[in-house]
Amino acid sequence: LITLALVPWLLAAQNTSGEVTYKETIQIKLEMPDMDENIKKMIPPSQSASKVLVFSDAASLYKNAGPKGEGDVEVGHEEDGREMRFVMKTPESILFTDLEEGQTVHQREFFGRDFLVTGPARECKWKLTGEKKKIGEYECQKAMLQDTAQQVVAWFTPQIPVPAGPGEFGMLPGLILELDMDNGTRTVVVTKLDLKPVDKIEKPSKGKKVTAAEFKAIEEEKMKEMGVEMGGQGKGVRMIIRTEDRN
Repeated sequence: LITLALVPWLLAAQNTSGEVTYKETIQIKLEMPDMDENIKKMIPPSQSASKVLVFSDAASLYKNAGPKGEGDVEVGHEEDGREMRFVMKTPESILFTDLEEGQTVHQREFFGRDFLVTGPARECKWKLTGEKKKIGEYECQKAMLQDTAQQVVAWFTPQIPVPAGPGEFGMLPGLILELDMDNGTRTVVVTKLDLKPVDKIEKPSKGKKVTAAEFKAIEEEKMKEMGVEMGGQGKGVRMIIRTEDRN
């Protein structure tokens, strides 16, 4: 009887830690009428990269899973001595979330510099729709993010009762296995799930410590500098589009 009573507890314990591998895809939609048509034809319709989420019932860590540069897009065209180049990069990014305290530490690479952005976890207000579907062997429920300009649909499974998910998204009564943002503009889909014991999840520690507001100011200042550079009298133009987690 004691053994039978312990079985549900043991099964629940086994379902609260492990690793999830996702495929993250971003649709490349360009609204640049002055861009060279030869460049436009060479740009693929989407960019994909693999991500991994290591999780326990206390914390999670979301980071790039593939080799450095996976998913990067770089195309160029030269005509009449003038070079046009389009570069779309996925920067190094490691997001640690303390699920108990609701705090995050985000290690982000920005133009060759590393930063540690600290602050509260994103407050996700979800609405459960009642819709269900099966992803692999897991029964999932649909949730929609409320009170935001970003349209986000999440599919989570109560069979893994951990309020974690890809990137900044979580706070649901189960692990998120699939995300759809802005009607397919960005999707995150599970490709592998391994439930297993996980050692203590360590916070990232590389980079200059800044708040979210300070990092935003650094980004804006760099964009101003890039605007000046792009307006110079160079022989070529190199356009860089960087994909970032919204956190």
